Amino acid sequence: MRRATGILHVFTFKEGLLSAVAHDLRLRLDPFSIEMDGESVRARIPLGSLRVDGVVRDGVVQPGGLDGRQRADIERAALRDVLHADRHPAAEFDGTAIPRGAGFDVRGALALAGRSAPITFTMEGDGKSYRGRFALRPTAWGIQPYRALLGAIRLQDQVQIELTATEGPPP
Repeated sequence: MRRATGILHVFTFKEGLLSAVAHDLRLRLDPFSIEMDGESVRARIPLGSLRVDGVVRDGVVQPGGLDGRQRADIERAALRDVLHADRHPAAEFDGTAIPRGAGFDVRGALALAGRSAPITFTMEGDGKSYRGRFALRPTAWGIQPYRALLGAIRLQDQVQIELTATEGPPP
């Protein structure tokens, strides 16, 4: 059995009438463990590790774009109101990773917020570290886009995921 450590970056995107006063964000979940046995792969991602990295403007993460209170409010809302982490404290992936070139074609089921849905993505790497990027629609897991100010500000029903996996156990 091989083990790896994972880091997820989740990019959220705003929309709505007052979206100009809201922010696109990058959230982070890390570290989490990934186990591979042959082509079988499993990962458990504790949601309590969720942190706000910062505001994203023109594709660049700006860590200073939010103060500590704003970060705490966003993290609390994401865990409590969006992911319901009190009832579902982890996301879990169970699937296969088929070698392809210098990476893997990955497919399986992601369990999140009490529901499971299929996902597929590609990881590219150098034999020790791998990266993948893919989109998810939260409504596939019954997660409604977060809304504020009576829906004048809301998140799109699409998040972008960047996954990095490095061989070895989490620190």
